[in-house]
Amino acid sequence: MELSAVATAALGALSQDEDGDEDSERCLLLALSHDELGVIFDGLADPLQPAVAVALSSTCLGLRTPLMAALEVLKERHERAVALCRKAEMNCAELRDADRLSWFQKGLTAVDLATLGILLSKWLPRLQTLDLDGGGISDAGMQALCGGLALGAAPSLSALRLSIFNDFGPVGAEALAAALRRGAMPHIEKLYLSYNPIGSQGMAALAAPLRKLPSLNRLGLINCKLGDEGVASMFANLGKDDFKALQFLQLDHNELTETICATLVAAINADALPNLRHICLSGNPASDAARLAVTAAICARAEQKSARAQQELAAIQAAVAAFMPPSPPAPVV
Repeated sequence: MELSAVATAALGALSQDEDGDEDSERCLLLALSHDELGVIFDGLADPLQPAVAVALSSTCLGLRTPLMAALEVLKERHERAVALCRKAEMNCAELRDADRLSWFQKGLTAVDLATLGILLSKWLPRLQTLDLDGGGISDAGMQALCGGLALGAAPSLSALRLSIFNDFGPVGAEALAAALRRGAMPHIEKLYLSYNPIGSQGMAALAAPLRKLPSLNRLGLINCKLGDEGVASMFANLGKDDFKALQFLQLDHNELTETICATLVAAINADALPNLRHICLSGNPASDAARLAVTAAICARAEQKSARAQQELAAIQAAVAAFMPPSPPAPVV
């Protein structure tokens, strides 16, 4: 049953029990199944603000027993959330209302990251920027952070930084890829994964879900130990909706050769990556000529688009002029 339907039934039950009689026979909430009660409780069980869910369990005497296990879980999650807030030097209300979190070198453990993952699932509705640079996040940390992220998690998140002084590899990249495949972070625009040894294996895991992110416009992959094979998994055989918003791509200081440069040129010439404006390829084994060819392809396409736009504008202006009445003759003086 959907949360809204069950919650409506629960609120109706509460309104009919306004005389405060706690007799379990008169508490209509007890007519609901354990699954239905669980749906209601889960919708209220905010680890940062647990009082509402606790109040529900106290509505009538008979509710405490069926919700006891869920209350214990909520208690443990609240304690973890408080510990996380303490490390971040903020309180639970401040965390819940935050639109930006910059947690550089906060010493987050795998338990802290798992707690953050739980909160990201639906309890940080305003969060737009999450900066975890300098977190020392390993593969285990990424698995903890991403393991609970399901469809619609982090609905407002637009920027995620997991770059310098983290250290996750293919396993951590696969954990992030799995979360993206499940539909987490649907509106992400900026994703920075630089300086993690993701490698071609990790990049191959990320390729498909990254392609489909509709708003992704910046992708940072500096010094990620990427080879041609890994980057090719992102850009070979692109569909018309793949990377449709991507504008800036950082691939500096990897292990890329002329082969991947040719792949990128071919993709750009085929009008894939339609909004791409800049690729950074410095510090790779590819020759200067190969890297410049990628830049030249981007510039040539931009010029072609500009020329087409000017032609279309001229055509519109001509069409409008054709329908305009002729100007009256100037008066004779």
